[in-house]
Amino acid sequence: MDTEFIDPFWLLTIIIPLVVACTTMQLVKGIHWAFLLRDLGVPIGLLISFIGFVGLLTSMNEDFELGIATATMLLGLICGGVLSAVGHFWVFRLVEFPSVYRYRNDLKWWAPSISITAFLATIIWAMNDVGYQNFTVSAHLAFFGFVTAVALIISGKKNVLGALSQSFLFSAMLGVLIGLVVFYLGNQNGLFIALVSIIYSLTSYICLYFASYDLVAQEKIDAPLINWHWLEVSGFIIFMFLAPTS
Repeated sequence: MDTEFIDPFWLLTIIIPLVVACTTMQLVKGIHWAFLLRDLGVPIGLLISFIGFVGLLTSMNEDFELGIATATMLLGLICGGVLSAVGHFWVFRLVEFPSVYRYRNDLKWWAPSISITAFLATIIWAMNDVGYQNFTVSAHLAFFGFVTAVALIISGKKNVLGALSQSFLFSAMLGVLIGLVVFYLGNQNGLFIALVSIIYSLTSYICLYFASYDLVAQEKIDAPLINWHWLEVSGFIIFMFLAPTS
């Protein structure tokens, strides 16, 4: 296999935000690192995979092999999935299944802030490597903002976290469907629309997850369940866009 498909750069973009989050949130908030790995490994792995795949699409030429590109995209998911599995099974080592809060200190708001900053800086770094211009889909930004606003207006304050997390997932699903319609009408930009849609939505969801540790809400994000839904949307992209061709 060509060594360009095993790039340490992409592995670092997955590992760095997870290491920063696990270290900061456990030391400052008392949140066991296993919960963070379990909840974030898959979403960050998916996000980096799709950013990398956008880069591969922009460099397509006559010799481009879609099957190899698909395998490359899945490498990020494998890395994130393995890290998530480590966190998931480590939780079973705990004598008790504690709440993610071992103690509560609302004054130390900067722990989630550092985690969000490190995550966004890493994502910007990854996007810069691919090219920022490939992630500017103004139509989806407007649609994404509309769905989020509707979720905030309709949902109650006590359930705002659950509503927002679901709105990001819903926005990604609709973006993928719109991309499919455009793609099967003969416009190759449909694949970019779908990928950028899920990239925006995943980025927002991960930031919301960090912020949830400082937001007072009766309903917390059910991250393991939401992760399954992200995998379903991602599998839909792979099979509907890539499987028919490859």
